[in-house]
Amino acid sequence: MIPRKLPPLPPIRDLIRIYGLSADQKFSQNFILDKNVTDTIAQHAKISIKDDLVVEVGPGPGLLTRSILDAGAKRVVVVEKDTRFVPTLEQLAEASDHRLGFILGDALTLNHSEVFKRAASIPNFEQSVSNLDIASNSISPSSELAAEERHWTALDDRHSTIRLLGNLPFGIASPLLIQWLKMMALRQGIFQGDNNVSMTLMFQKEVAERIVAGPNSPHRSRLSVMAQSICDVKMAYKLPAGVFVPKPKVDAAVVHFERRKEPLVPGSLDRLEDVARFYFNKRRKTMGHNTNRMAKAEPRARPILDEWIAEGKWDMSVRTQEVTTEQFCALARKLEQAQLKIPLT
Repeated sequence: MIPRKLPPLPPIRDLIRIYGLSADQKFSQNFILDKNVTDTIAQHAKISIKDDLVVEVGPGPGLLTRSILDAGAKRVVVVEKDTRFVPTLEQLAEASDHRLGFILGDALTLNHSEVFKRAASIPNFEQSVSNLDIASNSISPSSELAAEERHWTALDDRHSTIRLLGNLPFGIASPLLIQWLKMMALRQGIFQGDNNVSMTLMFQKEVAERIVAGPNSPHRSRLSVMAQSICDVKMAYKLPAGVFVPKPKVDAAVVHFERRKEPLVPGSLDRLEDVARFYFNKRRKTMGHNTNRMAKAEPRARPILDEWIAEGKWDMSVRTQEVTTEQFCALARKLEQAQLKIPLT
């Protein structure tokens, strides 16, 4: 039941040279050429043959994709906007016994139903234990045997284990994360139904630090509150700028997200985003100052906020970054119940 490892392939560096695949700054592209690095990212994603589907955004020339396939993924769908990478992805699909399918498109505007459609066309590769090469943990590369034992099985798009990975272009990383967190909260797209979806995503190091920052951290932000309201997050892997080609001006880091069993905000994250944005817009001010400012911006919220203050829901003398995610979520739930939207000021 283990897909065979990829056969020997040309180094990514050679493919980049052969196909003239220079990084395009229009797409915020930076390539990783060391497979030890991408293997480590795949390990942090906890990829295994038990996963029903792995989705990768922005594969570029495909080195992380190789690591995903070598880790045992039986169905992989990648989303790539740059058409120049079609030849390398086609080559990789063939080398992987067609465990890989790709979609040409923009992840920000992609209809996730396309991911499931593409995944459904990928044959589920199965192999009996008797045909395994135990020493190499791979399958005997008999094309006839592989063809006989590959078959199509339906992908349950509402009860699947899905891994979402991406070396995200720095220019769209935060908008993509916000979109996915909101979809996860509402059980939409690949997060629909009872799908168990984890995310292992690469960001600029300073963005990653904001995502994982706890109370009292100088990196605490709106992203911290939104991500931690629905996910357990951890900094998985830090990458110096020198591992990328071309070398960016900043380091990067990989963050791993696992959905909380009980999210702190039921349903939509819109109200929580309003609250977090409002307070973090004046992050150096005290909670008392910002809470009074909110009451002036939305007078209908004053009774809720007065009650909030009277009950000592948070220390009005502390600054925004000292407040817990749970406290922000509790206020967001109150405002949501009252159907109040907080304006940006």
